[in-house]
Amino acid sequence: MKSDIPHTQIAVIGAGLAGATFSYFAQQHNMSCIVIEKSRGTGGRAGSKRLEQGSVDLGASIISFGDEELTELRETLLKAQVIERWQSAYVGVPKMSAISRYLLQDTPLLTSTKAHYIERQGKGWLIRNDQYQPICHAEYVVLATPALQAAMLLASVPNSGALLQFANQAGSQTQPQWAMWVTTDVTDHAPLLPCQHAVLESIIKDSDKPQRRAGDQETWVIQASPQWSKKHLDTPKSEVLANMVQAFSDVTGVAVQDAGEPHRWLLGRQAMALAPRPFMWDSTLNIGLVGDWLCQGDAEGAMLSAKFAFEALQQTFDITNP
Repeated sequence: MKSDIPHTQIAVIGAGLAGATFSYFAQQHNMSCIVIEKSRGTGGRAGSKRLEQGSVDLGASIISFGDEELTELRETLLKAQVIERWQSAYVGVPKMSAISRYLLQDTPLLTSTKAHYIERQGKGWLIRNDQYQPICHAEYVVLATPALQAAMLLASVPNSGALLQFANQAGSQTQPQWAMWVTTDVTDHAPLLPCQHAVLESIIKDSDKPQRRAGDQETWVIQASPQWSKKHLDTPKSEVLANMVQAFSDVTGVAVQDAGEPHRWLLGRQAMALAPRPFMWDSTLNIGLVGDWLCQGDAEGAMLSAKFAFEALQQTFDITNP
């Protein structure tokens, strides 16, 4: 192994809310950490899509922050002006991906880097990319990815049977979801519309969120139901767009002025996995699993999973809070 390969105590694979939250707590406790992300940006399903003017949140649109375990972190984010209250929950400002960017802070972040193999190297782990090139060496590995992606990584790890079996089981419950944005003239509709429709699951007035672009139009995010999305998993995007736009007009009675290309979250929704804990940790392998699919199935659950997992690892290190 080349000497210039970075060494770290913890390698976190995935820079969504779970991975970013875990790295935040590691940084707060002076534990070295590297985050590896296959995409160009951070946030995962709580990321944001750039538009010609501003951006839009196509995935997780709000975070409840209702659990007392996240009170201190919520107040930190509020003080840093990274989140604001909206409706009965909170949103990132000026977009949802601001949350993950803040949480990662000075943690070394490798974007556009796909972790593909996890190999035993001495007492730790060597992580390689999809070209079998080494990325980093770590004592501990945290998989902060959707269940199916975690299962694929664990398949290369000897004796990971329990973790692999659970990740495979949870992965079988993963559901796709189509999402897109549309614009309309200004309306009197509420920002969050109840939706009982065969095609759509949720309708969110994204332009109503704090620090979003205001103007003579409204920007909406519409998300298809997992059932409809699964049925139309391979339907051409032009047909998906037409169906979702029509459904939006059916529900709201409002004509669409413009629409963006539908985005398919292939691993968009996670049915609740029957996890005994909000995270999984193998103290023999020093590999853990975190994510919304282990806890609540939502954005808050992703953050809770990471917090609880870090506290368990902190006990392993026998580190006390300053």
